[in-house]
Parts: sequence; structure tokens; C-alpha cells
Amino acid sequence: MNLTISERFPTNKEFNKLFVSVGWGERDNQKIDTHRKNSCYAVCVMDEDKIVGMARIVGDGSYYTVFDVVVEKSYQGKGVGRILMTSIVNYYKSICDEDTYLYLGASEGKEKFYEKFGFKSRPYGHIGAGMKYDPNN
Repeated sequence: MNLTISERFPTNKEFNKLFVSVGWGERDNQKIDTHRKNSCYAVCVMDEDKIVGMARIVGDGSYYTVFDVVVEKSYQGKGVGRILMTSIVNYYKSICDEDTYLYLGASEGKEKFYEKFGFKSRPYGHIGAGMKYDPNN
């Protein structure tokens, strides 16, 4: 393995390759283009010329959220996620001040991984539980 970091949003083909590899399905090009436009930071991990991971941040200057931390199935457990999250946290540290916040929604069972980077499970202290809208209720 020859892993390198590329601070960029993946191509649409790369994006879908990663999503399909972990069972998240394909996104249409228009949706991916919207993700690209709304991301203030994105990072890819490459093995030679092959994308093996990606992550991105969406933010408005005060509130930032990490999305799409995804590692190609065959590269999971090999440090790619650590590289991605280190890049994400380092970017955030370079822009943060006392009025900025970084959030993410961890997949079930992945909370311990994100805790290594300083994230706390919610509810935490005065911060309530993270919630997701369910249109079926």
C-alpha cells in the first residue's frame, strides 16, 4: 500500500465507487455535484491512483458537520479512516474559534472510533441528543 492524502472532493465516479463498496448505493450526478458545491472541505485517501477513502465537511462559518466518512470495504481496518479523520480535525482546527462547532453523526457501533479524535457521544453535558427527522411519523 502506498497511501497518500488528496485534499479535494472526489470525482462523481470515485464518489459512487466508494459508496457502492460499503453498500450505500449510487447517487446521481446532480446530487453529488450539490454535495461538492456545499462542502467547505473534502479529503480523499489514494492508494497509487485508486481512491480508497473520502470524508467531507459542510459548514456555514459557525456550525460544521462531517459527512461521508467512507473507506473502501477492502481497505477498512488499515488506517485509512484514521488518516481521513486526522485531516478533517486538522482542517477544523485551522478555522475554528470560540464560536464554531464541529458535529458528526456516527453510524451505530462506530462511536468509539470517533471518540479517538475528540468527539463525544450525545447527549453530553448541556448538549441534547443528536436527532434525525423521520418523515414516516
